[in-house]
Amino acid sequence: MRLTNPRVETLNVRPRRGGVVLASTLAFCVLILSAQAPARGRRGSVFQSWILTGAGPIASSLTSVSRAASGTLDSVGGLFQARSENIRMKEDLARKDRELFHLRAEVSQMGRGRWLATAASALPNVVGAAPVLLVENRAGLQSALIGAGSVSGVVAGSPIAVAEGLVGRVITVGRTMSRAQLLVDASAAAGARLSRTGETGVVKGDGRGGLRLNNIPTTSRVQPGDAVETAGIDGIYPRGVAIGHVSSVSRGTSLFLEIRVRPAASFSQLTDVLVLAPSPAVTESPGGARSGTP
Repeated sequence: MRLTNPRVETLNVRPRRGGVVLASTLAFCVLILSAQAPARGRRGSVFQSWILTGAGPIASSLTSVSRAASGTLDSVGGLFQARSENIRMKEDLARKDRELFHLRAEVSQMGRGRWLATAASALPNVVGAAPVLLVENRAGLQSALIGAGSVSGVVAGSPIAVAEGLVGRVITVGRTMSRAQLLVDASAAAGARLSRTGETGVVKGDGRGGLRLNNIPTTSRVQPGDAVETAGIDGIYPRGVAIGHVSSVSRGTSLFLEIRVRPAASFSQLTDVLVLAPSPAVTESPGGARSGTP
């Protein structure tokens, strides 16, 4: 059994507590003195200098965090603003596209009106205009579906043309649409005349987009570049409508020349045609027209 001495324990504890109290008192005194002592070469006390020195890194850290947070907020705000601006620009672009489409349509309509006025003044007995809905080209058969029919005054046998020249003739008439045989069809033909020499012959289509001028004798003075026009002798087409120009002349084995004609009309780019009044011979012939609904 161990015996303890209360006096010894008291003596052992008190010095420890006294040291803590003494250290605290000294620290407090140092703080008081530093708070009163002026800093060397600067305004303020030493204590204030210590506080500023210790708080410097903390303040720098807080400033960096604040700037980073502010930059993030600015970036987010800028992103939302950019998206809003992008949406607005897309709406403006769509609106301008619609305006441009309408302007182009108006310009196209004005151009079509001028084209019709010019072509109508150059062609005889124009009844009206019609859009070309479809151009068919198969096995030598070349025809076009036009957007005009009996309600527009179109009848079977009516010639069709563009400002550049003859295109063909209507062969079948419906109420609002008609089918026309193009002049370059393998079975199409028209009375033709050489403008320079006055000689007449027959223009026939070759089924491949070209024309041949037949029945011109080998004694003719025809040459490449000569203009070819309708002669008005076939009872279908009026006189004086351009057909094309001679592209080549060669002597064949018969009494007639082999003459190739380049069409005046661009059959691959037909968009609108003018319908001409049919020849009286066509309208008076009981078998000269077929009607139906294409």
